[in-house]
Amino acid sequence: MDLIFFKVAVVFYLSSSMSYLIFLVFPSIKSTSVALGCAVVGFVLQGLSIIHRAVFFGFFPLGTPFDALSFFAWFVIGLFLLLQYRIPSPIFGAIVTPMASVLMLFGSTFSYQIREPMVPILRSWWLPIHVTLALAGNAVFALMAIGGLMYILQERLIKGKRIGRFYRLLPSLETLDKINRHGLPLGFFLLTVGIISGALWAGSVWGFYWSWDPKETWSLITWFAYAAMVHQRVVLGWRGKRAAVLALIGFGLVMFTFLGVSALLGGHHAFKGPVMGAFAS
Repeated sequence: MDLIFFKVAVVFYLSSSMSYLIFLVFPSIKSTSVALGCAVVGFVLQGLSIIHRAVFFGFFPLGTPFDALSFFAWFVIGLFLLLQYRIPSPIFGAIVTPMASVLMLFGSTFSYQIREPMVPILRSWWLPIHVTLALAGNAVFALMAIGGLMYILQERLIKGKRIGRFYRLLPSLETLDKINRHGLPLGFFLLTVGIISGALWAGSVWGFYWSWDPKETWSLITWFAYAAMVHQRVVLGWRGKRAAVLALIGFGLVMFTFLGVSALLGGHHAFKGPVMGAFAS
């Protein structure tokens, strides 16, 4: 049943993506309403999929690439819906919903089944705490990066004096910078607590808090990068285009740490298990 919820959620996210893209070509209230409605339905269905998996397996099955990518997509959509409540902007949806769809489709290339009983180390309450904090922080950074991309694009349109229909669909530069200003401390806090929870979990299992595993090393590099951004924003007063560029660079580090390190460098956090698409089941 969880896989059915997952598949239908992807269909709704793809429908939402298509509706948002139609809005960009033929702006109308109807297309944005359909797009937002599809995103909400998809979010609910994906939440049911996650809950069903947790109940069925008797614990939080967050130790697989399938679940990690699904959770990340779910958090991104959830933050987008919260943002829409505060700052309605259909153009955000035109980026967020395709992103969530791609993450879930990529996740579906991994086996969604847990064929063996969960190893004792994963049957710990540190698992949902650590993974949830880390993925929530990643989702905040994703929204910041999207806002940064829009900021850079809009600034170029203004400098090029191309004030057309597409320009009017973008949130104001002040609004986009505000997203960066509020998102940075929140994302940095979640990243920090996520790393600390992971270290405490390692200490309770192995007796040492840090092993310089590739994922741990790159998480620390990412932490220092965002710490520098906080310093530049708060102390040096960086804002506008510089803050937008840093948001994009930071998210690039986040995605490499999340996906690239796990797939390429191995370690405790490596993507393991057979590749067996969920959509082929």
